[in-house]
Amino acid sequence: MATDTASLLGLEGELTCSICMCIFENPVTLPCGHNFCQGCLDVAWKENALLACPQCRHNYSSKPELKKNTVLSAIVDTIKTKSSSSESDHSNDVPVKQEPDVIKCDTCREVNAVKTCLTCMASFCEEHLKPHEENPVFRAHQLTDPLGDLQERICQEHYKIKEFFCKEHECCICSTCLQAHRDCNYTTPQERREQKESEISGMLSLLQRKIDKNNIVMAQMGQQELELQDDAVARKKMVNTKYQFIRELIDRDEQDALRAVDKELESGQTKLQSLTKTFCKNVKKMSQTKVELNGLLSRADSLSFLQASVELPFNAKFDPYCPRMNTDSEAVTAYQSSAVAIKQLLDKILSVPAENRISLGRFTSRLSNT
Repeated sequence: MATDTASLLGLEGELTCSICMCIFENPVTLPCGHNFCQGCLDVAWKENALLACPQCRHNYSSKPELKKNTVLSAIVDTIKTKSSSSESDHSNDVPVKQEPDVIKCDTCREVNAVKTCLTCMASFCEEHLKPHEENPVFRAHQLTDPLGDLQERICQEHYKIKEFFCKEHECCICSTCLQAHRDCNYTTPQERREQKESEISGMLSLLQRKIDKNNIVMAQMGQQELELQDDAVARKKMVNTKYQFIRELIDRDEQDALRAVDKELESGQTKLQSLTKTFCKNVKKMSQTKVELNGLLSRADSLSFLQASVELPFNAKFDPYCPRMNTDSEAVTAYQSSAVAIKQLLDKILSVPAENRISLGRFTSRLSNT
């Protein structure tokens, strides 16, 4: 849990507005792709005659439409929640539901609304809701909990509530739109949300399994590096044992053998460290996607939730692996075998009386030349 929190907090550098150098507040996205606090961008453009991106200096002939980056907002809210929460053990996999905005009564504009009428397309406080509760004329009106996005729930073509969700076109439609979508399969937005929540939960579960596997493999590679070092030390001792009989004669050859072992050790360590960095990057990318998915689940607005899209990173489709590393290269094995052969040859030479060693040496030299 603490590791996930630290990973989220480590994203603060990527979620900082380049104007105020603080974490984004109401982030908006320019057509060039850069993000800024809406307030910071308004001030920056107010103080400068030219409309340009403060980061890449791309000029705009007219003020572009500033669209709120809902995904980035959700990530920022998640980081703020995790950094200020004292119960971090419960904030890893449980999405944080956002508190709904306060909806005011559309009649008096002062008191908080208690109900929204989907027929009148207006919200009412307790006082102004009485006609709906007491007058039989309003009996057929559909009341629901206060909603603040009524205009977004209205079909702009037929001015009716979007009660259905078209599966083929992935969009919310009204009852009149059903005629144009008569050959499509449709359901309710709530049912589609439940399906999408199930899909995202599956994606989160897959990401968590991949992260766990990556962490296990990285631990295995760490252990493998220690074993590789132990193996190298053991082989050095064995090589030294063989060469101690002929130290004065083949010291340079012995040093070459040791360097060969070190080269294999360095090569193995380099490969393991490179793979470890790659797996760390994979874990970071999957953790970022996990944060985005958790942020998407935290949205209270079903419409924006359904319109959002988050894809799994490419590395989440593959299982990590831990390669086998050792120092059994051809060069190291050849040095080790030659040390044994030289020791046996020296034992044979030294076992012969001194007056016969020269002739034995000449015979060995003729064999080597042939």
